[in-house]
Amino acid sequence: MSNQNKPADTWEYPRTKEQRDSLYAKHASDETVPMGNLLSDISPKAIFKAIRIMLAKGSIQQKLLPIALDCSAFKEEGFEYSKAQIEQVVKNLEEIPFREKGMKWIIDFNGELRVQFYGERIVNIPYEDMIEKVDISRVGDCFRDVLGINTEVFKRDDQGRPTLQIERIAALAQPNYSAFLGKDELDVYKLEIQEYEEKKVINWMKTVCSPNASTVIDDSYFALSPSDDGKGTKLEFAALQEFPLPRIMVLLGLSNWKWYREWLTRGAYRRFWNDTSGNVLKMYAGESVTTGKPKSLNKTSGYNCSEAR
Repeated sequence: MSNQNKPADTWEYPRTKEQRDSLYAKHASDETVPMGNLLSDISPKAIFKAIRIMLAKGSIQQKLLPIALDCSAFKEEGFEYSKAQIEQVVKNLEEIPFREKGMKWIIDFNGELRVQFYGERIVNIPYEDMIEKVDISRVGDCFRDVLGINTEVFKRDDQGRPTLQIERIAALAQPNYSAFLGKDELDVYKLEIQEYEEKKVINWMKTVCSPNASTVIDDSYFALSPSDDGKGTKLEFAALQEFPLPRIMVLLGLSNWKWYREWLTRGAYRRFWNDTSGNVLKMYAGESVTTGKPKSLNKTSGYNCSEAR
């Protein structure tokens, strides 16, 4: 089985150009963005797009990338989804205090930048009202600066709710200013399971592969549950994330400044969690949460849109 078609637990980030090119070619379409390089990072086209991301992201076209992954292994009756890695992250973060209001993290600077993050927010919305209007299987739509998500559902429960699905997510570079430093647009497949407990709904998300090598690992879970006083709803997000460092940042040696990297990381996660949790409230209110300019979809274009939303 080729790397791009391996089950989620065996995803390995492509380290050679040949591996990256092969992975990208398998999943490329007219709208996919390949991994850049130092020359393309300073091209007028890249600089202009970075300016749009910073100042006019609403003008950037939304997209729905094709699902070109072999998902047959996930559909098999005996397939088991492992939550062990993200469960360990949650356990690790339970043992440390909040760094800021509703947020805490563990930052590992050994080699690449790997972050364990936990965000929590209590909102004054009754839990039953929240889950009636916020579909936990669509919570990925609320992530900051998502341009579009193509979804295929494999399994549903007896109420018709998704319990196992694949998503291909396209999103702008995070944080936005990193687009000036050689950070690529996000393109990643997530395998997700949804759990519907009596007083909690959870979406577990695991990296399957990243067609343009923009993601090393991005495993997470998002949960909704009643607040302790029973009057509101608790939003929880936990993640283990590692992304390639921006190429120009590495070239300039800025990645060697631990204090600088930590300062940027704290700011990035603060914006991410505030915007993402805010988008959940927008979804509750029936407002759009997708970044960019809407486009009409041509379902005969070869896209796998049977479950896309």
